[in-house]
Amino acid sequence: MKYAIFLILLLVLEVVAGGLAAAYRDRAKHETKTFLENTITSYYSTTERSDAVTLMWNHLMGQMSCCGVNDYKDFELSDNWTTYKHNRTIPEACCILSDTVRFTPRDLSCPSAPSDQNSNWKKGCYDAVVEYLLLHRNLVIVALIVVGLIQILAIFLAFCLCKSLEKYRGLRL
Repeated sequence: MKYAIFLILLLVLEVVAGGLAAAYRDRAKHETKTFLENTITSYYSTTERSDAVTLMWNHLMGQMSCCGVNDYKDFELSDNWTTYKHNRTIPEACCILSDTVRFTPRDLSCPSAPSDQNSNWKKGCYDAVVEYLLLHRNLVIVALIVVGLIQILAIFLAFCLCKSLEKYRGLRL
């Protein structure tokens, strides 16, 4: 029974969070951007000294062909990046890559001499992700509906399990 109540609470919280995000769209956008900027400022480092946040950003930038939250200037605020970047202006993942797994730039001079031809240094990832989600809006909506229906099914099955276990309550083994 507690599991079913937990699932109901989780579903209600998801619906409320979605409603609040829709109602306060501008504030949600600002808070999301601020949070992402803080992850770069506080945690982003070089590929050689990478942690989970650095790997996540590198993967996102490599896959979405973008750089930072707004652009390459976001990395100038990261102490880890500025301390260990050596002669690089931008991370390798901001370059046009020949290998998106190892973050190998097609033009090896790109990290130290980025340009519009060899990098994505002026294209922010926030706008790239929003553009991607808007382009695939129907798929996102279907995925959210499917997840909600699975949660409702899990709630129903949890109540069915509770009901079927009631007849065994007084039984001793």
